[in-house]
Amino acid sequence: MKLKGLTLLFFIGFTKLFYAQANVTEFPMEESSLLWKISGKNVKGDAYLFGTMHLIEKDYFIFPKKLQKVVKKSDALVMELEGLPNQTEAVGYVMLKEGSFFDYFSPEQTDTILRWAKVKFRMEEATFRSSFSNMKPFAVTQLAIQLHFIGKTESYELSFEELAKSANIEIIGLETIAEQMSLFDNLTQEQQAEMVMESIRTGDKSIELVKKMQTVYQSQEIDQLYSLILDEGGVIQEEQADFLDNRNNKWIPQIEQIVSEKNAFIAVGAGHLGGPNGVIRLLEKEGYTLTPIKL
Repeated sequence: MKLKGLTLLFFIGFTKLFYAQANVTEFPMEESSLLWKISGKNVKGDAYLFGTMHLIEKDYFIFPKKLQKVVKKSDALVMELEGLPNQTEAVGYVMLKEGSFFDYFSPEQTDTILRWAKVKFRMEEATFRSSFSNMKPFAVTQLAIQLHFIGKTESYELSFEELAKSANIEIIGLETIAEQMSLFDNLTQEQQAEMVMESIRTGDKSIELVKKMQTVYQSQEIDQLYSLILDEGGVIQEEQADFLDNRNNKWIPQIEQIVSEKNAFIAVGAGHLGGPNGVIRLLEKEGYTLTPIKL
């Protein structure tokens, strides 16, 4: 079972797929845009959908004044989370309530991890054990990726949150951090261990995948980004349902309620926008019109 793509879940080929419904965009779509206007049905005023990338270098960060103006005109900023958690809260969610990080691995796997940590984190065994023994497995691999990009990134979530607060705009979350973390917690111990071992086996391929995703993201080809994550991210059908499709379907009623009441700017990971079961096509199936806006 390949799980290396799960720590890159904020970004997810298929053969060309056509829909019977005239109002649902065929896959892959011809349009290329990260910003989409939602109209029709019960939309109260102006409603927009934007695709973010949770880990992105400054050179690929798309945040023009045109986008900022759209946010500032909204009554509500809707994101996956209602703002980023503080450091204390975030740390609490990546720590094990019982047991040890090393309980997930065989002695042979532990030896491999310790050798990898010496190279990746420049940590001797004693230091690594004291630093990570209480951490959940996914947090260790995620940290390895983040350390590679430290000091080079921007954050859409922080940027949007700052804009909203400065303009006194309501911030709404589609899910809680507890719900997001449960996606990893609900994996079996074997799956969580394999996530770490797969990351070690593939070496710098995870970094290369992030860089490739950034290039596609900059082109604003969201269906291509979706396919890239499925093709090279190692996501299989079971994980695709849990990490993408089920969440997308859960968000739709919430989005419908919000856009019926407020001028809303909705920003979620771009991997959730594209694909046959992405937010764009799910909204179209509900009778909305999604129009690409060039940035």
